[in-house]
Amino acid sequence: MATYGADSTEARGWVQMLEQYLSPKVKLTNDAKLGISAKVFMDNQGMKQLAKQSARTILFLQLGTNDLKEYSQAQYSAPDAFIRRVQEIIAAAYKNKVNVLLCTPLAQPYYKEGVLIDRLGSYTEMIRHIAAYNHVGLLDLEQTTREWLQGMTEQEAAKYYVTLDENALANGEYQLNEEGATVVAGMVRDAIVNTNSKKLKKILKK
Repeated sequence: MATYGADSTEARGWVQMLEQYLSPKVKLTNDAKLGISAKVFMDNQGMKQLAKQSARTILFLQLGTNDLKEYSQAQYSAPDAFIRRVQEIIAAAYKNKVNVLLCTPLAQPYYKEGVLIDRLGSYTEMIRHIAAYNHVGLLDLEQTTREWLQGMTEQEAAKYYVTLDENALANGEYQLNEEGATVVAGMVRDAIVNTNSKKLKKILKK
């Protein structure tokens, strides 16, 4: 989701490409940061930022990719802690009547012998359960990006990423390029069009 500087990298976050589909009446603020996790969010003033929002805010919350990195204790949340932290973030948002939209993380372009490997473990399913339990909206981007990547070879997928270097992927490091971010932003737009939420649909251009 993070915004990348055009002069520093070819990487692009899907939120950067989403703006083209939004109504001119919508103010888009992207507070996503590289390496964010539920723990990092709560440890780095994320809750204070939520306290400044209002009922007019729709919070797109995409977590999970960095939460599972057990080797990085600054980011890691064990499953029970992950559920608790995401619940606390939702509760803080609700306190200010902020509308929450949970997004599952993007499937990772990691192939082994030509087969796409799921590297997100139980975290994606936890987000689905949290959304259902709290009656909040869900954009299941893991499912849509997984189906997208499964339809390609690793070589075909490479055109949508800055790098698919084997060593980088082994450490879970990868970034969408502009073409890839545009594809994912289109998936987000389509998911919003197909939602039952009239409030959410209003953020799109007519």
